[in-house]
Amino acid sequence: MVPSLQQTDHAQWVDELLTQEPHLLEKIQASQSVESQTARELLVEIMRFLHLIAFYNRRLTPSLALDLAWHEFILFTSMYAAFCQQKFGRFIHHHPGGKESDNQRNFQKTLQLYMLHWGQPDETVWGHFATTMFKEAQCGSCLGQS
Repeated sequence: MVPSLQQTDHAQWVDELLTQEPHLLEKIQASQSVESQTARELLVEIMRFLHLIAFYNRRLTPSLALDLAWHEFILFTSMYAAFCQQKFGRFIHHHPGGKESDNQRNFQKTLQLYMLHWGQPDETVWGHFATTMFKEAQCGSCLGQS
């Protein structure tokens, strides 16, 4: 069973992973050329992204920064597989490529779901489009609110 989105401490999940494998943070830092704190924030966002995929059981699209950090997590294959099984009851596959229009539509859906559960996405992780979309959605209609 997939845990509740709002009541999950994704930072705690990151702490658990980094206790098990501290090199994951170093790999993300190196791949993204970022400081330790930013790499950790990327990991928290990966947790949220994967949780959305598992909760809604649909293909979603991450930002480029998030995708590249996710690749580093996936490379720790046994840890990634065990994490997915433990937290979501199944392996979450990465589906790269596809039509640009499909990717854009999936990215917009990802942002809508993200905003519904966690509010404004971090622009450094999700990009300028995410911030603009959040500001435009403040009427609530885009997030399914009345």
